[in-house]
Amino acid sequence: MRSKLKIWLSACCLIGLLGACDERTPELYSAPNGVYFNNRTSGDELIDTTAVTCVYEPDTTEYMDVPVVVQTIGHQSDEDRPVNIQVHSDYAVEGVDSEQITPAVIPAHTSSISYVVRLKRTKALQTELKSIYLELASNDYFSTFLSQEATGNDQQPYISMLTYRIDFSDFYSTAPAGWRRDYVGESSERKLRLLWKLFDGVVDREDYNVAGAIPFNKWVYMRDEVNV
Repeated sequence: MRSKLKIWLSACCLIGLLGACDERTPELYSAPNGVYFNNRTSGDELIDTTAVTCVYEPDTTEYMDVPVVVQTIGHQSDEDRPVNIQVHSDYAVEGVDSEQITPAVIPAHTSSISYVVRLKRTKALQTELKSIYLELASNDYFSTFLSQEATGNDQQPYISMLTYRIDFSDFYSTAPAGWRRDYVGESSERKLRLLWKLFDGVVDREDYNVAGAIPFNKWVYMRDEVNV
């Protein structure tokens, strides 16, 4: 009898559980299709500005291409969709100092593009910093309701998701990203150019500006050779 009671109670519990399960269809995305700049550091921090310089590139380099990630939110489409990207500058001239390489279009069945801005290495950049400003605006395909992202930083509490600035030059302004003070001391343009000259063929010029690109044995070699 006790065994039958246990079976009956188990059956009642199962029926109750099945009755509590309400089969529902997941809600579909219903917000507007949006667009924003989604450029992030290796630590996944959103940035709205980048600075590049041609000074670490070989002398034969004529331009630098800077990709800017344009991200959409919402459903992908079966058709290509144009994005309204407005480009302007106070000093850089379109076609002379820069040009846009990538069409401002989100291809069908995708949700992002790398919008490439080409920065030309002109003589003026040796003494003058120039800036390119990109700004997203709404159109018939995308709205701009995602305007900013919180940073958690009191100094700069928000980062723009609709504007992006590229500063570019051809002069030494900051220490190379890969510079090792523990091997060759404080950085300076004079010291950097000396290393370029002495170790041409041993270390590629652009590697000085990439963290970790130059192995420690080469730093030791350069330190011992120049005795810095």
